[in-house]
Amino acid sequence: MKRVAIIGAGLSGLVLAHRLKSCARVALFEKSGGVGGRMATRHAGSFHFDHGAQYFFVKTVEFREFLQPFLGSNAVSRWDADFAELDQGATVSQRRWDETFPHYVAVPGMNHLAKCLAANLDVCLQTPVAKIEANARGWKLLSETNEPLGTYDWVVSTVPPAQAARLLPSCFSHVDSLSKTKMVGCYALMLGMRKPLKTPWQAALVRQADISWVSVNHSKPGRTEDYSLVAHATNRWSEAHIEEAIEDVKDHLTRELSQILGCNVSTAEYRMVHRWRYANIERQNGPSMYLDEGSSLAACGDWCIQGRVEAAFTSANRLSVELKPLIQTISQMS
Repeated sequence: MKRVAIIGAGLSGLVLAHRLKSCARVALFEKSGGVGGRMATRHAGSFHFDHGAQYFFVKTVEFREFLQPFLGSNAVSRWDADFAELDQGATVSQRRWDETFPHYVAVPGMNHLAKCLAANLDVCLQTPVAKIEANARGWKLLSETNEPLGTYDWVVSTVPPAQAARLLPSCFSHVDSLSKTKMVGCYALMLGMRKPLKTPWQAALVRQADISWVSVNHSKPGRTEDYSLVAHATNRWSEAHIEEAIEDVKDHLTRELSQILGCNVSTAEYRMVHRWRYANIERQNGPSMYLDEGSSLAACGDWCIQGRVEAAFTSANRLSVELKPLIQTISQMS
């Protein structure tokens, strides 16, 4: 069997690994301590926060088929939240999400779907890939301390495009496209409180503020009962302050959220900010994945299509359709 290295254990990397594991020995390398990428969940005592992706839609037959086992086992559930649009403190519209346009979440946290996918895969956590070098047997991966991580016939990057452009060898024919693809940042403010706030909604889109989104995280299916709030800063504000000290960001977003909610939230028992340097991207018009058969290198991710959960699946799924026959053909010839 041919060996395939996948860099990044977010949803794209995990989906691709599942699609290829029947025809190749697949290893995933993830720099963080957990899988899922922006399908992330943070635990702080009894408080839990989905501080990345908040929910996802299902628009394609392929994604629905992929999710069906997880829906059947309740690892993925519909979130029927009371949703509001807020403008300068006033509620301008309100409705309840339902089956007519379902919003889905993983249960008991957004990272649980990734954990299910990773269960039977070879995933190396806290293992950043720093260098990819050619040798007589393929591509040699090296760690930040120059330790060898193995030699592979194919290497696929599923990390954000700026990181992929720096990491993939210059012979990769799509490096320029990756370099020109720009993702934008986002800050996530997480608040855990013993005394619940009385909001008439569980999810809110905010206009004309530095915060664009607020959700009552524990209102999602299967969450703990401890009151937790997640607020996302706008991409515009986040980009303008992406290098700012975290404490300053936390204080500003806390003041902003207090003004939006009409109450002081600075007294929260738990208050933390997470910086997502590569969080979102507008809809793209280019390829849904990048494959270079000549160099045995490839790249995929939600950033190829749009910054959405389903886009991460779609990009990886389409790459697998193209890559799997190539790997099988090479294996038969060896």
